[in-house]
Amino acid sequence: MTILNFLPIDTEPWLWTKLILIGAAVVVMGIKVTRFSLWQRDEYWRERGKDPKHPERIVPPAG
Repeated sequence: MTILNFLPIDTEPWLWTKLILIGAAVVVMGIKVTRFSLWQRDEYWRERGKDPKHPERIVPPAG
């Protein structure tokens, strides 16, 4: 996105195109951050031997 700002184009269609590209990048990064956060939460509960979707339930030990 920084490179797009240094291009010597200042027409209105180009500004709208940059705005759309930045908006799409924000949405994609938001999705990636949310997925990573949920993955970390699930790993936290798995390390403790609990079901990530229902950590309040007691899971009997395997074996």
